Amino acid sequence: MNKLIGISTGIKDVQMAPGNIPCVVINNDFINLCNKFGNTAIVIGPQNDNLEIDASKFDALIISGGGDINPERYNQKIDSKTIRISDNRDFTELNLLKSAEENNVKTLAICRGHQLLNVYKNGTLYQDLNDSGFKEIEHDKPFEDARSHIHDIEVYEDSKLFEIIKEKNIMVNSIHHQGIDKLGEDLKITAKSNDGVIEGIETTNEWNAIGIQWHPENMVKDKYSNLIFDWLNS
Repeated sequence: MNKLIGISTGIKDVQMAPGNIPCVVINNDFINLCNKFGNTAIVIGPQNDNLEIDASKFDALIISGGGDINPERYNQKIDSKTIRISDNRDFTELNLLKSAEENNVKTLAICRGHQLLNVYKNGTLYQDLNDSGFKEIEHDKPFEDARSHIHDIEVYEDSKLFEIIKEKNIMVNSIHHQGIDKLGEDLKITAKSNDGVIEGIETTNEWNAIGIQWHPENMVKDKYSNLIFDWLNS
């Protein structure tokens, strides 16, 4: 049966006639991965005034990667390293997460989404990992090299993530400069990198939600990335 997969995303100015046009943009790998399972991807762009965002229509939800979350969302002042803030996107995705939890919509939160899931649950972030002392691994790799820059993480065996991939140590990409600091409510850590950065979280209540710090959509030939999308689309 065809399923609807909601995918949140941001807006980018694109050069089109007659000039720069604000466009909703999404990594096409997401669309291809949904289509591979015979499912339909619905792209959700930022909204600035819709408090009634309804995730119940979706069979699953992806909160995708992107710019930084406004630190005011977790009671911090904006650091000089915090970039590409979109209050409309924060607003939209926080309401999507609220609706997804209320309706128990299976949710995969990726990179920024992983961090936002933690913020939604009243957790906090490191605004810059390097400034916060995480220097063993260079986490902030160029996006263009997302398929080649990888490091090892440990997946905890008492987690949904381990149930999905059935492997304790895997290699992931790293395209982020922020990370989870204080863990939010109703969450547990499911994976860490060797330098202690939280690479995976999941909900501990009835809501079936997983957060991962890396970008599996950019590792489409990777066995474990495909297993994660198998879980999401099943």
